[in-house]
Amino acid sequence: MNQVNSPKTKVAIIDLDSGNLLSIQTAVEQAGFEMQTVQKPEQLDDDVNVLLMPGQGRFAFVADQIDALGWRKVLLDWVGAGRKLIGICVGMQVLFESSEEDPGAEGLSLLSGSIKRLRHPKAPMVGWAKLNSYKLSMQDQYAYFVNSYAVPDSEYCTAKVVYGDLFCAAVQKNNLYGFQFHPEKSGSFGRELIAYVCEQ
Repeated sequence: MNQVNSPKTKVAIIDLDSGNLLSIQTAVEQAGFEMQTVQKPEQLDDDVNVLLMPGQGRFAFVADQIDALGWRKVLLDWVGAGRKLIGICVGMQVLFESSEEDPGAEGLSLLSGSIKRLRHPKAPMVGWAKLNSYKLSMQDQYAYFVNSYAVPDSEYCTAKVVYGDLFCAAVQKNNLYGFQFHPEKSGSFGRELIAYVCEQ
């Protein structure tokens, strides 16, 4: 869905060297936002409104990259100031405190809780699943997942999915958003969701 948004909305995608950025860059561009891709905080343009943090692979690698590239304090201060941060896949998981995948790795602790391994005979979870959400923008929508770990629940959970066990597929706490699924790979629903969340 091509959508023209207010020119004041500028999205910076954080490149943590943890996956292919092309899909998310394309989705942000198609939504009509100004965009830049950055590896380090000092590269951020002054007029950026939204930080988007995708992540693939292991929890520890993404957490280590956040530290190695100098993002931890910047992200905590950014969210503390009420500015918008969106985490996708492992980018959502590191918003929490820790993960069973890498017990020694420290998440950002912006949300309380620990990431757990999905208890399903077939792992990782790969493919489409229907969201159960109280938000009309996500209710009964199909989203694309690639993950072996997830947070079982959160007081800020906005959508859930069953894969072996029920787990939290999306969270929102004020201007902090997380999506365990890949909105950039979830068809028109996902592209519209990116546009909606960035613009709010």
